[in-house]
Amino acid sequence: MERDVIVSIDIGGTNFETGILNKESLAIIGISSKNHIRNYINSESLFDGVCLQIKNLLDKYKVDDTRIYGISVACPGPLDVKKGIILNTLNLKLFRNYPLRDKLKERFNCKISIENDANLFALGEWFLGYKEENIFVGITLGTGLGFGLVINKQMFTGKNGMAGEYSMSPFDGGIWEDKICLKYIKSEIKRIYGEAISPRIIEEYAIDGDSRAKSIFDEFGNNIGFVLSHIINMLDPGVIVFGGGLSNAFNIYEKKMIETINDYCPSFQENPCAIHESTFKSKSHMVGAAINLKKK
Repeated sequence: MERDVIVSIDIGGTNFETGILNKESLAIIGISSKNHIRNYINSESLFDGVCLQIKNLLDKYKVDDTRIYGISVACPGPLDVKKGIILNTLNLKLFRNYPLRDKLKERFNCKISIENDANLFALGEWFLGYKEENIFVGITLGTGLGFGLVINKQMFTGKNGMAGEYSMSPFDGGIWEDKICLKYIKSEIKRIYGEAISPRIIEEYAIDGDSRAKSIFDEFGNNIGFVLSHIINMLDPGVIVFGGGLSNAFNIYEKKMIETINDYCPSFQENPCAIHESTFKSKSHMVGAAINLKKK
């Protein structure tokens, strides 16, 4: 039987989901619902959950596993891509130093690829909507903060596969990710409101004009503006696109973000690059993962 499908898995710090794609066209045959990481107690139970999600999706679309050309996994960095191991990541503790590629090889008789989720998001987003751009930046905002680069139509990962790990760089007594992630939003909500309230509810408050909610997202936008000023001054990109769960609030923090970028980026003032919320969302991870696997 022809191996004509690719399975792409997007494992984030909060959820994971699986897609089946046509190997040649990269058309998405189907995407699973999201499973929550919090439902699993250790690495083996999470691994079993990922495998079960794959199986259920294959069954749903009547795809025999002998048709799988390969499985491509998008997950938080840092990674050892050559060995297929997720290293000491802050955002996926159950899979820290876990030999995910080898474990998948034990279950599935096909090619296996593991790559940083922000890199694959950037590659997929570029492929789906921005192929004319030679310097493209994809940013994932959610449990963590990720950066992916496509330069001259190629995913750029650096000499050792670690390019784009800028979230770990020092900032204000900590690291950038401390100030630009879901945990930061939640901590600010609790500090300002005195209780834990869903960030989605606070988004609605901000849209309705609540000053406290707006202050949270203004500061969040300011933090993003600072980090983007570094990226823009260094790379002079044509387009920057945001994905991840917090990209859904883009319109709330966009204004403050742009103001801060203008304060620190002479190049942006003269030649502003386009900065958008992702149109394709998780589809970009799936397509980017499939493209990366085909190149292996």
